Amino acid sequence: MRLRDWMTLAPVFLRCLGKLPICHLWYLAKQFKNENPHHHNGKLYVNTFFPPYPSKAFDRFVNTVIDRKRVPYSTYFSVTDKCPYKCPHCSYGLHKKGSLDTGQALNVIEQIKSLGTITIGFTGGEPLLRDDVAELVNFAGDETATILFTSGHRLTKKLANQLTAAGLDCIMIGIESEDSAEHDNIRGAAGSFDEAIKAIGLSVEAGLYTAISTVGTREKIKNGQIEKLAQLAESYGVQEFRILEPIPTGSFYNQKDEVLSRDESKELADFHKEWNHRNHGPAISCFSYLESDEMFGCGAGYHHLFIDAIGNVCPCDLTPLSFGNLLDEPLEKIWLKMGQVFDLPRCGCLMKEVCSKTTDLGEARELPLDIETSFNLCRAICSKGKLPKVYKNLFKGRKPANPSLSRQ
Repeated sequence: MRLRDWMTLAPVFLRCLGKLPICHLWYLAKQFKNENPHHHNGKLYVNTFFPPYPSKAFDRFVNTVIDRKRVPYSTYFSVTDKCPYKCPHCSYGLHKKGSLDTGQALNVIEQIKSLGTITIGFTGGEPLLRDDVAELVNFAGDETATILFTSGHRLTKKLANQLTAAGLDCIMIGIESEDSAEHDNIRGAAGSFDEAIKAIGLSVEAGLYTAISTVGTREKIKNGQIEKLAQLAESYGVQEFRILEPIPTGSFYNQKDEVLSRDESKELADFHKEWNHRNHGPAISCFSYLESDEMFGCGAGYHHLFIDAIGNVCPCDLTPLSFGNLLDEPLEKIWLKMGQVFDLPRCGCLMKEVCSKTTDLGEARELPLDIETSFNLCRAICSKGKLPKVYKNLFKGRKPANPSLSRQ
């Protein structure tokens, strides 16, 4: 963090004095030294875990924190199941086929916003395969931040400019290797690397906050690809590099041996801190750090939500457990029911624990699992446990507001 960044964020901390515990504000201030914010189009982006500041979405975020509300900080909406690639790690693999038309998709977005969601992520499949993708982004409005997750497929200069005009806050382009042949091999299609690099250039040219993402596998850690990808991002003027951990889910479910060890996760978390301390190049946003016990932990079903391409509502995009379908009942009703199970944030990835407790996912021909199985499985797993450090400080002296429990 630079002095300019601290000065920009100072009013936020001052606004929260007397409304949030001092220990919480002090801890966040200390942890922010591990970030590398970017100023873009008059707004400060700490990273895409937070909405840009200033914005209506950021105001909504702060009010939610002050009120200790259980609302989705982020809701990812798969707007299509279609994709031109066949990545072995695809989290959407085995999901039931189908998609919603424009009217249905707009209704989903309206319901997402009505929950108080801070950030809407448009994902897939490949969302750029939808001709109405800019319309969907525009409909999200300025009270929510928006991210579009893409392989870069089909992005044109015209579409990039349409997404900018629609108010898209971030476009995130997946890159699986800095080596074009290896990237193409993972995607299962020649030319996919060149298409992704072209998309990066078009996004930067259109004035979009541009990020890349990758799955931080054991192999990438060992052979130095993580740092090489960060350097690639820097060379193309990318503002952020998001690093995900490999999670056995979807097409990747049977690859449990790819789950990182504690030491490997720490190596990624350390990379997040060390790179960001340079205060130049892309911001690193690594889930191994941001979702660690020392930070925000796992928000699946508590501060995060996923809706698949046919309306199934799941705790997160990596956890194919259905708690209802919003074509059958309102999203608010499903969210309230989920609160009976997901009543607090948790330490440790939910999907990692699910994998260790059941064989149902490995035996399933289609995902997500049915509602009854999903509820029973999560009731058995989501017992009271240790809170992540950020929430331990936040909830001191005041319990979190969870309307799901008060309505039982």
